[in-house]
Amino acid sequence: MKTVVTITGIRPDFIRMSEVFSKLDENFEHIMIHTGQHYDDELSRVFFNQLKIRKPDFTLATGKSSSNHYEQLSYLSKEVIYLLKRKKINPDIILFLGDSNSALVSAPLFKEGYKIGHIEGGMRSYDRRMPEEVNRVICDYVSDLVFVYTPLYKERLIQENKNPNQIFVVGNTIVEVVKKFMPTGNRSKDFIVADIHRNENLKSPEQYNHILKFLDELGSKTKLEVRLVKFNRALKLINKYKLLNDKKNIKLVGPYGFLDYLNLQYNAFGVVSDSGTSQEECPLLGVPVAVPRNFTERPESVENGNSILIGENNPVEKMVTDTLNFFESYSISKEKLKWLGNGKTSEKIIKILNKEL
Repeated sequence: MKTVVTITGIRPDFIRMSEVFSKLDENFEHIMIHTGQHYDDELSRVFFNQLKIRKPDFTLATGKSSSNHYEQLSYLSKEVIYLLKRKKINPDIILFLGDSNSALVSAPLFKEGYKIGHIEGGMRSYDRRMPEEVNRVICDYVSDLVFVYTPLYKERLIQENKNPNQIFVVGNTIVEVVKKFMPTGNRSKDFIVADIHRNENLKSPEQYNHILKFLDELGSKTKLEVRLVKFNRALKLINKYKLLNDKKNIKLVGPYGFLDYLNLQYNAFGVVSDSGTSQEECPLLGVPVAVPRNFTERPESVENGNSILIGENNPVEKMVTDTLNFFESYSISKEKLKWLGNGKTSEKIIKILNKEL
């Protein structure tokens, strides 16, 4: 039996990998390494329990041992390789998903001679301010097998001189997860959800305050409460600069487990998010998404009318108008969701691994 190692470290990636993990266990000697990049014990347990993810074989201490991106990479570059050698693990392939700092350890592993696979390859925002952009490009470059969500991502990689025989279009891993846990019943639509955590929107108190002003005005215009999900970095800015003192329409909420957050989005009138995941999850839930960014690595979401880019620095009035128009005119159809795939991504990945290994 072939040995497959998975290396994952952040909650969104555990969500996306949950069905893949299960099928890897059924078909291979699967060794799961949790880097501990997201290390909140209570919240991690909630995600693992709700998604029925088994306990990792090994859990590292990236988040607890490292306070920034270069310390994380330094720690991981040593600890992952030391772990494989110490435990005499000889994987036929090491799989990564996404673009977190955990995925960047693919580079030292590649140099050490390990075979690498990347799920969620080929995404590009072409915004080099994003740490995630650097991570995903490097992981794609060193990967022997790249599993991409759409034909567009394959075309991008071919343009970057990746061998077409190494690239496989499999659809989006999030589809089967959302379908499995899809909320039911009538949507309340009596609040707006806001999820703001990208580096470009938290780079300064002025930039974050601009986004908060937009959210507050959006709440005022719609007469709906804006539920802003808590993130540690954002909270530090809010508390230090008292950014919410003059904003009466915003309420801090969360953090949430996966099922609770899925239900929150499902019941929202609309979602304002700079998260790429929201541009995929919300269309499946039938919920419109306004994205306060200038660029997106998920252009199909915009092209298919699933989301709208409203910019980071546009005037507040324009951002509110564009968002309201989109939310009020939003409609969804099966045709608009085709770019996400048919919900059988994990099966396709297993078949390809069986053949290629």
